[in-house]
Amino acid sequence: MTNSLPPTSTTPGASSAATPGTSPAARGGTTSAANGRGPVAGLAAGEEGRRRGLVGRVVRAIAYDVALVPVGVAAMVGAVVGRGDGVHERWRRLGRFLGAAEAVRLRRPGQAALFLHGFSSLVLGVLCWFLVMMLVLAVVRGPFYGFVEHGPYGPGTWGGPTKAGAWAVHAAVAVPLIPVLGFALRGIALLQAATVRRLYGSLTRWWTIPVTAVLTLAGLALLYSWTQQI
Repeated sequence: MTNSLPPTSTTPGASSAATPGTSPAARGGTTSAANGRGPVAGLAAGEEGRRRGLVGRVVRAIAYDVALVPVGVAAMVGAVVGRGDGVHERWRRLGRFLGAAEAVRLRRPGQAALFLHGFSSLVLGVLCWFLVMMLVLAVVRGPFYGFVEHGPYGPGTWGGPTKAGAWAVHAAVAVPLIPVLGFALRGIALLQAATVRRLYGSLTRWWTIPVTAVLTLAGLALLYSWTQQI
């Protein structure tokens, strides 16, 4: 008596079809989990990217604010000697570095307007230099206080007389100031960039000029009080 076995199927996909309860989606899930990141990891990566982008924008704004002093002086000189085209090009390049809207020249401002805007930018730059100095001090003498101050920590020291207490108190006071100063510097940079666009004919918020005037006067008062202490 001859025993015969059923022929083995050579049809593609037969082996997967023979396995009950297995679907293409389930089979592909293993590869997806191995090669790709899950949704939680993707959200974490996106959040980290946004934080890095925010830090980058603040750093560019600080560099913009620091550059207001030399560019403001150059704008005043350009207004006096009648080189308004060069003034516009400097502001356009600086605004591009900041990432602000393009300062399109829809009109040609007069020499007086160019000079006053350059003077205001110079004063805002001096004010920003002071804020940057405060930011550096907040970082150095806040979270890094223990590395730069070695004591002794007398009764008049915040958090004294121990080093740990003084370090903790200085960090608690300075750390909240770091983001506040950073966002303040970015706000001044965006405000000044808006005044550049308005100078050349673009529409901006109605409060752009009044707020800039108040900040300019505050910068002048700060500069005057600082010179009186020298």
